[in-house]
Amino acid sequence: MHLQMRTITAIILSGFAMALLTSFVTTEEREEKPRKCIMMFGAHADDVDENAGGTFAKYIAMGYEGIYVCAINNLDGCNLERTPWYDKGPNFTVSSSPHKYRVDALETSQIREEEARAAAAVYPSTPIFLNYKEPTFFIGRKMVYYGTPEYAAYNPPGRPLIPIATYMDDEVEYVTALLEKYKPEIVITHTMGGEKMDHGNTGYMAYLAFKNAMNKGIPVGKLWMCVNGWLLDEPAQKNKTGMPYVQVDVRNHLKTKYEAINKHISQNGALGRDYVMGNKTQPKEVIEEFITVLDNTKK
Repeated sequence: MHLQMRTITAIILSGFAMALLTSFVTTEEREEKPRKCIMMFGAHADDVDENAGGTFAKYIAMGYEGIYVCAINNLDGCNLERTPWYDKGPNFTVSSSPHKYRVDALETSQIREEEARAAAAVYPSTPIFLNYKEPTFFIGRKMVYYGTPEYAAYNPPGRPLIPIATYMDDEVEYVTALLEKYKPEIVITHTMGGEKMDHGNTGYMAYLAFKNAMNKGIPVGKLWMCVNGWLLDEPAQKNKTGMPYVQVDVRNHLKTKYEAINKHISQNGALGRDYVMGNKTQPKEVIEEFITVLDNTKK
């Protein structure tokens, strides 16, 4: 009886010790790393494609999962009438008027989301819409601004404006949850303090969420920002603040980038770019440039 009890006790202790050792080894050996995933944060529906569509296409072609994030719900920026600049695409028109007219807020949001989904499918990638409000929209022919009685009365749907959301912990957590879900190796976004308020604040939100993810131990990789906005200004160029750390040759992926861009018909074809091998008209787009703002791969 005593022998049996000692044997059982020895087995239990042995098993406990083994479980403890296995747990320790597992933690060491299974330290989670970023996934083979590239996530693009664009403020508006066409910003992913404009900013870094070639890089996005290149990494997806290499086997990365692509996550196409539109931060703002695009209440503004949709044009009815007038043949788009991209004359090989469908005419976004309701009549034969030679003029262009703005579309009201809710229809704009729906149209631009459909165009973003079509663009995301080109790469192919998964579209995500964060649904932050835009600060302007049209009612008929009139521009309405955030903070006016008309804006409050219309009360457009969506999350807070991006600059307000960056002050709110629960909104930063909302974007952090997206990083936790996909654990991207590469995140690309706008430059903080970029050329437009929506762009710069989208970059800042991505920065806050990425930093938050790092602090929580979420396995994210690198945060890149596009070389635009103030980084292109003369002082930044002179003191080399705006010098890119990352240069990606995308000449073999411009066809995909332009196909995606031209899905944004309400943006007048988004510039209506055609892909021609050796095309000299868009030399800056052959190499897409970024700065590394955060690097979680360096321990």
